[in-house]
Amino acid sequence: MVARMQKMKADNLVGIGNHNQRRIDNHSNKDIDVDRSHLNYDLVEGRTENYKRDIEKFINENKASQRATRKDAVLVNEWIISSDRFFFDELDDKETERFFEDAKDFFAERFGDENIRYAQVHLDERTPHMHLGIVPFDDENKLSAKRVFNKAALQEVQEELPKYLNERGFELQRGEKGSDKKHLPVEEYKAYKDAKFDLENEISALEREVKQRKDEVKKLITGKYGKLDYEKLGVKNQLKTVEVKTGEKNIFGVEKTETKRVKTGNVVMLDENFRLLAKNYEELVAVKRSFEKYLDTDLIKENKALDKVADEYMEMAYKSSDVANELKAENDRLREENKSLKE
Repeated sequence: MVARMQKMKADNLVGIGNHNQRRIDNHSNKDIDVDRSHLNYDLVEGRTENYKRDIEKFINENKASQRATRKDAVLVNEWIISSDRFFFDELDDKETERFFEDAKDFFAERFGDENIRYAQVHLDERTPHMHLGIVPFDDENKLSAKRVFNKAALQEVQEELPKYLNERGFELQRGEKGSDKKHLPVEEYKAYKDAKFDLENEISALEREVKQRKDEVKKLITGKYGKLDYEKLGVKNQLKTVEVKTGEKNIFGVEKTETKRVKTGNVVMLDENFRLLAKNYEELVAVKRSFEKYLDTDLIKENKALDKVADEYMEMAYKSSDVANELKAENDRLREENKSLKE
C-alpha cells in the first residue's frame, strides 16, 4: 500500500485546498475525470471549508501558546493513502469507503481525531486515494511537526498501518521488518508506480497552469501598457536657443556665430497627460509586485513540493527495478521449460 506524507505550510494550503476540493472548473490535469468528481467525498466533511482560513483558525483556537505561529511553520502533515489499482478493482464502493475510513481511524487513534481537519477521498482520478490532513499538535497542544511525526512515528505508520487494515479484512502485503532487501514487494511496487503516475500528472498540470498565469500577466502588461504613443500624449522635446560658431570669420577677422535651437534633454507635455502617464506607471509597478508575490506563493511552492514527492517515488521505483528484472527472468525461464517439454 501507499502511505506518503507531505508537509504543508500556510502558503501551500490555498493550492492544495483548490486541488483537493476541486474548486477549479477547468482542470489542467487530464487525469481528472470531471464527470466523476461528484463521487469524491470528505470523511470529516464540515470541519474545513476553506483550508487556509479554517485550519489557521483551528490552530489559533487550540494551541497552548498565545504567541503567533511562525510563518514557516508546518500547519498540516498531509498523508496520501492508497494502494494499487488491482487492489481497488476487487472492492465495491462500500468496501472502498470502509478502507479509507479504517485508515483514517488508524491516524485518529494515534494523532487525535480532532486534529484531522480533512480526509478527502478522490474517486475521479486513475487510482482511488485519500488526502488526509493532520494538524501536528502534540499531547500538550503545542504545534510541532518534528515531534509529532518524528522518525519513530513515521516508521510505526509504515509498519502498523498495513497490519491494522489487514486485521479489518483487507489483504495488503507489506515489506519485511528489518529486511536488507532494497526492492519492494511486487504489489507495493505497482502501487508506487500508480501513485508516481498520478503525481507526475499533477505536476504537469501545475506547470501548465503556471505558464498560463505568466502568459495572462504578459498579455495584460503588453495590452494595457504597450509602447507609448508620444504623439497622443502630446510629448515634445524641450528646446533652447544657443549660439554656435560657424567656422567662418567676418571681414574684421572675428569668428562668425549663428543661432540654433537644440534639445535640452528634457520633454514637455500637458499636465493632465503627465498625470495619466504617472498613474499607468504606478499600475504597472503594482502588477509587477503582484506577479513577484505570486511566484513565491502557493501554486509555485505546491509545484515544487509535488515535484519533490514525485522524485521520491521515482527513486523508489528505480530501487525496485530488480523486482521487474527478476519477474522477467523467471518468466523467460518458464517459457524455456515449457518449450523443452513440448519438444
